[in-house]
Amino acid sequence: MAKPIGKRPENFWKTLRTLLHYMGNHRFLLLAVAVLVSLSALANLLGTYMLKPIVNDYIIPRDVNGLIHAVALTACIYGAGVLSAYGYTQIMVVVAQKIVCEIREDLFHRMQSLPLRYFDTNPNGDTMSRFTNDVDTISDALNNSFAMMVQSFIQIVGTLTLIFILNWQLSLIVLLCYILMFAYIRFSGQRSRHYFGQQQRCLGRLNGFVEEMIQGQKVVKVFNHEQANMAEFRARNGELQQAATSALAYAGTMVPMVVSLSYVNYAIVAIVGGIMAINGWTDVGSLASYLVFVRQTAMPINQFTSQSN
Repeated sequence: MAKPIGKRPENFWKTLRTLLHYMGNHRFLLLAVAVLVSLSALANLLGTYMLKPIVNDYIIPRDVNGLIHAVALTACIYGAGVLSAYGYTQIMVVVAQKIVCEIREDLFHRMQSLPLRYFDTNPNGDTMSRFTNDVDTISDALNNSFAMMVQSFIQIVGTLTLIFILNWQLSLIVLLCYILMFAYIRFSGQRSRHYFGQQQRCLGRLNGFVEEMIQGQKVVKVFNHEQANMAEFRARNGELQQAATSALAYAGTMVPMVVSLSYVNYAIVAIVGGIMAINGWTDVGSLASYLVFVRQTAMPINQFTSQSN
């Protein structure tokens, strides 16, 4: 199979500015979402870091009273994160539906002003796909991607910062694993992007063909054109199947590969960290907190990868 080339959409920056304009109409709600997402991500990072003082200051010295207070504080931190997550998800749903509603209204208004030659020279299926598949894709992206992108970015940066603070030697292993993860994501993402675009184009052509055949069913019957139309439908349907299969095949390997690399990374760090703890080169609390951070390193990358698809 020839290597596909990821083609950028036409007028990419103009399209992005238009989408940002719609989002700017609800800037205050989106700002509230960003703040709540940041609080949720920071609460997760701080809660994990609390393992270090809990183990070193309370579990090893067997300070029960201090342990109870530290656990209660950690629970409050995670509770604040849960409330923040609930808040931003609810706000984001409202904002996404408002933006999609405005886009559909502008699309319909624009369609009313188009000349007749546009509808004569463009398949109706493509126009239908704009109102259904493309707008639904924007809705899914706004509902999921915006908040997850912000959260994933904060978690990746925060996790890398804290693991270097806890143990910079072990962090070199994690950094190498991160490089491998992003290299594969780039490799697979270029191919999946190409096929996802091809999938949408094939879907539009198929929808247009089906609509034309339904509208012209009498003509098809009169000229006995059923077999030729069926052959054309099978050809277009096969193109859509091939494009969708390739897109999902490349995109579907991203998360499993990241998870597999994270398991290998965790095993190596656990062995090396255990040796360092035995020899007194690091404390047990730092290692316990560090291993949880290492286990969580794949989560924001998985979220980032899933939403980028």
